[in-house]
This record gives sequence, structure tokens and C-alpha cells, in this order.
Amino acid sequence: MTAAPSRADLQVVASGEFRPRGGRYDVRPLRKRPLRALRGGPRGFAAAFSLRAGCVEITILAPPAADREPHSEAEIAWAMTAARGMVAIDDDPSEFLAMAHQHPLVAQLAARFDCRITRMPTVFEAFARAVIEQLVTTFEARASIRRLFGHAGELVDGTVLRAPPTPRAVLDVPPWQLHAMGVGSRRSRTLREGARRGATLERLRDVDPALVVTKLQSLPGVGPWTANLVARTALGWPDAVPIDDFHAPYLISEVLTGEQGDNAAMLDALAPFRPHRARVERLIMQALITDQLPGYERLRRPLPRIDPHRREPWNY
Repeated sequence: MTAAPSRADLQVVASGEFRPRGGRYDVRPLRKRPLRALRGGPRGFAAAFSLRAGCVEITILAPPAADREPHSEAEIAWAMTAARGMVAIDDDPSEFLAMAHQHPLVAQLAARFDCRITRMPTVFEAFARAVIEQLVTTFEARASIRRLFGHAGELVDGTVLRAPPTPRAVLDVPPWQLHAMGVGSRRSRTLREGARRGATLERLRDVDPALVVTKLQSLPGVGPWTANLVARTALGWPDAVPIDDFHAPYLISEVLTGEQGDNAAMLDALAPFRPHRARVERLIMQALITDQLPGYERLRRPLPRIDPHRREPWNY
């Protein structure tokens, strides 16, 4: 049995308290995962999260520096920025909350759920997750991500905390092994191409998110769904839209207009909420998952009994 993650073998290198701005703040993710790995290896980092008097306390931890150079200020600053993004502490949805009254149900959901957009520590992690989630069910994607991250992710020295894999670590996994993990040849090629351009992907943090969506689609195997998902989960872009998603177009269009529709109908329904369309989708999906969406039963679409990738796994 794997030991529970512990901060006992790590030393504190930075800490801070931050008060969330704009509407309710969902503390459940903090309680569920109060300690998370940011980067693995002897120069790794972990972040511990706790709540105190309405503030989120973030503590950056690292392996003891007895036999190596201490972390630089730039490295520590990166770790704190990454930790802040993971809990959306810098995302202020106040502008959107002022717009939510345009639709009675959106206003109701905005008062009930947290619409903040989190950011993953690296663009490559967001890219890898999005590519693996292509073409398959959520259950299958999560299983493949768990296998790949468990195999290629690096432990923070002295702990059982495992960080997401680096581009180099993913490239070291041969295609046949990716296939055994549930990542077929089509997604494997896209994943490995992104890994080869890992440094370029990280530089996208300094680019306008709308342009990032366009740039990402220049990669083979990356379409608008993947590009928008990366822009939302890596950059925290609140205007990303789930184009070509299996569920989202018909679901969002019916929730907002009363009629099921396609991508165009979804975009029309979301137009009044620009530049915060991703927040609307987040609220609707949270309500659906928790069975708090009025009339949600009629909105559920059954999955295909046999997914295409099961019939031709070598193509996916």
C-alpha cells in the first residue's frame, strides 16, 4: 500500500496568505488534496494548502538543501506562481458575476458554485492531458493519464509525491508502451510532437490566449477542442469554448435556450457572456455532475455502446 503524502521530509522555502476575490470560493479541492507536487526530483517542489480566517495559505516545500545548491529566487517565484494558479487564487470573476444576471439560471448557478478557472503548473501538463482525453470516454482518459503520469512522473525527493511528467520523460516512453497505457497511435503521435516542442509550449504563457488557440492548431492532431482546453487549463483563459465536444454543444445550448443545438447554436447562446464563456460552461457542468441542474435527466446523452477507438485502436 502506498504511503499517504506527507510534508515531514520537506523544508519550507516560501509561504503566503491570499484572500480570494469575487464571489464564493470553493474550498473542497483544497481539503481533498492539501499537498500537491509541482516539480519532481532533487530540485523539486511541493505546495501545501490550508485555510485560515477566509484566506488561503500556500506553503512552498522542497527537499532539504544539504547536498545541493539552494533554490534560486526565480525557482521559488515560479513555484509560488504555479501553486497560486492551481487554486485560482488570482482569478477574479467579479466582472462575470455582474453579467450573470442576463440569464436567470446562470445567475442561480453563479450564486451556488465557484466559477474560477484554475491553471496547471505547466503548459505541457495541460497539453498532455487534453491530447489523451481526445476521442475516448472520460473514464478511459483518466485511466490512461494515471498510468502515464505514474510511470513517467518524477517523485519529489524524499517523498511519495509524484509530479506530472516532463516532456523529456514522455519522449522516453516508447509508442508501444503508450498504446499499452491506452493511448493509441493517433494520440501518441500528437503527444510526442508536443513533447518535442515542450519549451515552445511553455512560452505560450506570454502569448494572448486567443492566439494560443490558433497556434496550437498548427500541431498535427490538435483541433479547436484540444486547443481551447489547453488555453483554459494552462492559461486560465475564461473565454475558452468546448467546440466539438461530445456533450457540451447540445447541453449548453439547451440549458441557455431550451433547444438542443450544435456548435453554432452553443456559440450564439454563449455570446452575451464573452469574454467569460468558459465560466458559464464550468457552472453548467458542475451543476450537471452534482445533479443540481433543473431537468438534467433529459439532458444526458447515452455514450455509444462501442467506441470507435475500440473497433480500430491502432487509429486512435
